[in-house]
Amino acid sequence: MADETQNAPVAGAQDQNATQENEKKLYVYYFSDPDAKDPLLRFHIIYSDVEFAELPWHVHTEKPDENLKSPVWSNDVNGWVEDSKDGQAEILAQAQAKIEALDKSKAELDQTVKTLQTQQEAGTAQDLALTKSIKELSEGQANQNKLLASMQNLMLTIAGSQKTAEPTAPTQATTATATSK
Repeated sequence: MADETQNAPVAGAQDQNATQENEKKLYVYYFSDPDAKDPLLRFHIIYSDVEFAELPWHVHTEKPDENLKSPVWSNDVNGWVEDSKDGQAEILAQAQAKIEALDKSKAELDQTVKTLQTQQEAGTAQDLALTKSIKELSEGQANQNKLLASMQNLMLTIAGSQKTAEPTAPTQATTATATSK
C-alpha cells in the first residue's frame, strides 16, 4: 500500500519546472553610448532573460549611482558619471545657489562691518572727549601749581621782608620795658 500512495514524478514536468525557474531569472544590463546624440542611447536599462557570456559594446553590468540624474558611462574613468549635457545645468544650478548664499553672507558681513565702524567711530569720539577733558584738567592743575608756586614765593618774600625789616622808633611801651631792665 505504501507503494500505491507514492507519487512518481512525470519526466516532462521536471524539465518544465526547471525551464520556468530559468525563465523567472531576469538579468539587468545597462547600455550607454556617451557619444550618441539620442538621449535614449546615452543611457537605458536592458532586461534580459539570457545571461551574456561576453558583454556587447556599450553594455555594462554595473548599476549607476542613484544620485546621478542622467548617468552616462565614461571610458576615461571606467565608470558612471553625470551626463555633461544634463550635468552642466545641474552644476550651474548648484553654482548659482552657492553664489546666492555668498551674496547673502556678504550682505550680512557688510552690515556687521558697518555696525563695527559705527561703534568704532563712537568709541573714537568718546576717546577724543576724554583726552580733551584730561588735557583741560592737566592745564588746570598746571595753573594751580603755578598759583601755588607764586603764593609760596610771595610768602617767602613776605617772610624775608619781615626778617630784614628794621624797627622804626620804639614805642613808649617798648622803651619803658627796656629802661626798667
